[in-house]
Amino acid sequence: MSLFKRLSERLRAPEPEPVAQPQAPKPPAAQPRRRSSGVSLDPQLMARCEAALSQRLEQAEKALQQSWPRPQLSYTQRGKAAGTAHLQRWEIRLNPVLLVENQALFLHEVIAHELAHLLVFARHGRVAPHGRAWQAMMRQVFGLAPRVTHQLDISSLQGPLFAYQCACQEHRLSLRRHNKVQRGQSRYLCRHCGQPLTEASHSSPATNA
Repeated sequence: MSLFKRLSERLRAPEPEPVAQPQAPKPPAAQPRRRSSGVSLDPQLMARCEAALSQRLEQAEKALQQSWPRPQLSYTQRGKAAGTAHLQRWEIRLNPVLLVENQALFLHEVIAHELAHLLVFARHGRVAPHGRAWQAMMRQVFGLAPRVTHQLDISSLQGPLFAYQCACQEHRLSLRRHNKVQRGQSRYLCRHCGQPLTEASHSSPATNA
């Protein structure tokens, strides 16, 4: 076969299929930055909270003959809740303001309360938040009364209140509701006389004593 024919056959021959190259694994997505609570906590207090969490987790593991990853503990809980358990994130969030004011209760009960939510989720999936499984965890594992809500003084969490009046009495609105009235976004009615609330002429921000 002549050199010219061999070159012609090579040009007509189909090109080999490209071999797929393995792709490098993608780096994990960056986690969103946590919002700061704006409250400065004593490092010793945070260390005591971490120790209390470790002690409660060890207590549960011995009682139930199982082991779990240690939950993340953060201090970013806002509002009036003492704490919350974030099941999918395996995280416990504590209210820093209430923690500082009620340290003994948090160390003894609140951390255990939220940890019980996580452990019940790990064992049973999504069930009633304060149902039988959670109550059993509190009583039988942690030896605590299964209290659903706290009775803590939350006056330090409340902002200024504004005086409003209707046809029968005076009312106090929070800053959030007061701003909504001022912007024309909301109107509030008295539950007794049914009349709309109007800002009292002597209204000025005040806090609950």
